[in-house]
Amino acid sequence: MIKLSIESYIRFYTDCLAYYYFCLMASKDYFYKTGFRVSYYRNSFLLALSLSMGGCAITSGLQTNDLPSEGVYQTDLGTTVNVIKLDQESIMAAQPAVHNIQQEYAHLFSTSHRSYQLSPGDILSIYLWAYPELTSASNITSDQSAQANGFQIDSDGYIHFPIIGRYQASGKSVAQVNRELRSQLSRYLKTPDVIVRVLSYQGKRYSVQGNVVKGGQFYLNDQPVSVYTALGMAGGINPQQGDNTSITLVRQGRSYSLNTIELEKAGFSLHNLLIQPNDTLYVNNRENQKIYVMGESGKNQSLPIRDQGMSLSDVIGESLGLNPLSASRSKIYVVRSNVNSPMTEIYHMDLSNIGDFGLANQFKMRSNDIVYVDASGLTRWQRVVNQVIPFSNALYNLDRLGN
Repeated sequence: MIKLSIESYIRFYTDCLAYYYFCLMASKDYFYKTGFRVSYYRNSFLLALSLSMGGCAITSGLQTNDLPSEGVYQTDLGTTVNVIKLDQESIMAAQPAVHNIQQEYAHLFSTSHRSYQLSPGDILSIYLWAYPELTSASNITSDQSAQANGFQIDSDGYIHFPIIGRYQASGKSVAQVNRELRSQLSRYLKTPDVIVRVLSYQGKRYSVQGNVVKGGQFYLNDQPVSVYTALGMAGGINPQQGDNTSITLVRQGRSYSLNTIELEKAGFSLHNLLIQPNDTLYVNNRENQKIYVMGESGKNQSLPIRDQGMSLSDVIGESLGLNPLSASRSKIYVVRSNVNSPMTEIYHMDLSNIGDFGLANQFKMRSNDIVYVDASGLTRWQRVVNQVIPFSNALYNLDRLGN
């Protein structure tokens, strides 16, 4: 037995209706041989023809009948789509696995703090107790005073110090500079007791941007700086707009999305993620973290994602459930795309059985997911009929005018 879709029934119905009116008009021409008017016949024919050709166009709503039950296919516009039918097995593959998070982010948290290596831009205080006229003051506080009185490492990594001249300080620790300067000065001075310290750290930069209170450029020093410490240096996350669960770390040309909740569940804390030179932290906007609900839900809307995350059942509940008069419980779709992948994933969930609502509770939503609830077959049929009726009324009125 051939099984026809609701769209096929609609097209068949409109074709039959158009043919009926066409025959009706032709019979009127036959019976009313006198007084036949060409314009009346032409108008009736055009209305019948437009009704027949509009059978496909008047099917209302987004079309899901072309979707395969599952598998990969390509749309007319060239989009590659992977349809995944959700069940207890496939739903696990759709969730961010803990071991995947550990594999992707473990190397970020394994970097330990190392002693500070001097860099071009750093300003040093070099003090000789026995020869204060040769050295800089040791109690300088402001950056301007440091630049005026200290020894700044130039772009080549050198400083210029009396007696010994040009000395390479970049790439060395403060303790190493102390030892080497004492060794070189001992050839010229009787008591070369030298004390070296950093007046101003200006060699290793990092940046904090986005939705923070006071973003900008900051400098690393000899103390470890974690992600949370860096955010504190920027005044913290903007409480109105900033999303404290969505932070982007840009390091060496690669971006890492730091979802604090998922990382904590995987055993990673941003207290242990240390900032490296030239890192950029960007705090995303809450407005960019949304889920979009469309179709036959109780309320079509965009939903901001909660800090602790949301499941599909949360989204359906926040959208006042499924429309009891028009929704198809067997055709609920989640459309998910990734800017780093050309493929769009469509997850199909059948909630005809109330026992399967547990699947909706297990399915975790992501930012920019689209939830689409399809209309039932009866709803589509009723909407088509509602659009056909005006054609019938128009033909009836023309018929009356012809008489």
